[in-house]
Amino acid sequence: MKQMQQSFKIDYWWECCQEIEIPKAHEVPLIKDAEERIFSEIKKGYIGGELHTNVRYGTDIVPEEDENDGLEYSGWWSKTKLEETD
Repeated sequence: MKQMQQSFKIDYWWECCQEIEIPKAHEVPLIKDAEERIFSEIKKGYIGGELHTNVRYGTDIVPEEDENDGLEYSGWWSKTKLEETD
């Protein structure tokens, strides 16, 4: 039986729009946001695009967190087909 197989690589990056280092506590929400957006866009046929999100500060960053405050993030993603190997 002949099989079909394809492999892809997905790259993405985030940066904080306030030009600060990304807090450790924001890494998991950023991963989740990126994956949701990327997989949704791939289903529509896109192979790259922009990423935008806002993550609330968290009391580990600002002791008295305001519900409306957060850090803005932007980024980019791309999907690349990997070369087939025998």
